[in-house]
Amino acid sequence: VRFDAYSRALYSTDASIYQINPIGLVVPLDASDVAATVEICAKNSVPILPRGGGTSLSGQTVNRAVVLDFTKYMNRIVEINPEEGFVRAQPGITLDELNRQLYPYGLHFPPDPTTSNRATVGGAIGNNSCGAHSVIYGKTSDHVKGTSVILSDGTATNFQRTGYSFLDHVLRKDDLEGRLYRDIPQIAQEQCGEIERRFPKIMRRVSGYNLDLVLSDKNLDLSRLVVGSEGTLCIVTEATLGLKPLPQKRTLAVLHFRSLAQAMEATVPILEHQPASVELIDQMLLNRARSSLGFGRRLSFIEG
Repeated sequence: VRFDAYSRALYSTDASIYQINPIGLVVPLDASDVAATVEICAKNSVPILPRGGGTSLSGQTVNRAVVLDFTKYMNRIVEINPEEGFVRAQPGITLDELNRQLYPYGLHFPPDPTTSNRATVGGAIGNNSCGAHSVIYGKTSDHVKGTSVILSDGTATNFQRTGYSFLDHVLRKDDLEGRLYRDIPQIAQEQCGEIERRFPKIMRRVSGYNLDLVLSDKNLDLSRLVVGSEGTLCIVTEATLGLKPLPQKRTLAVLHFRSLAQAMEATVPILEHQPASVELIDQMLLNRARSSLGFGRRLSFIEG
């Protein structure tokens, strides 16, 4: 537990333009430390902010709050199940380290943001990260099978795809968890018209609460609502993630265009060939690369 000025300054920034000194810092060893922190903060009406690698460009990991940093201790893989194609991991492990340990099994966790060597599983869940290959693999919400979480009153519970027998049991509970299972579907139903009208019909919609997924999920998997919530609903202490086989072969095609508009228009016919990703490199990026000693000599494949 660190409330000194030096530690607070270290956690006052992320990759964005924002800078806010936190109230203090907690580096938890395990889920019980997280629960204790949440319980104390709840009793004293103090904001809490779970933090991953601090790679956010929009300031999600800085605020006037008690910051929880999972990267030092809660950064391990708990279980790898190659037969059923899932892994259980703690929130502080980086995406690259997770995939490094999965490589011998011929499997990987597909979301691949450009910051994957420092972005964490917890951050990917909070942000609903995707990456360059989302055109075939989708977003983090498509791969989260369950979460172990700490609720706002310090209660530890698990969210996963539930059967009717479990739902019948939990709906009878007169506590925070029971109220969540009763109230959230009601909120989604009451707002179904707004959800239908206003939620963008695009693949990479990662902002806002995933109430549309609650509406479409007959078995009510609250872990799908946790994904993308930026730590505002609960704190994830462990996640069960679905895995995909590593691609057997990789091929790169470099297409040249005379204008940005031509490149944009070509995206539709390119998608008909089912690429794993489509990336744009514009004139400014090419010029900057040419002026770099490290990259200039490697641009021999660029025409004009």
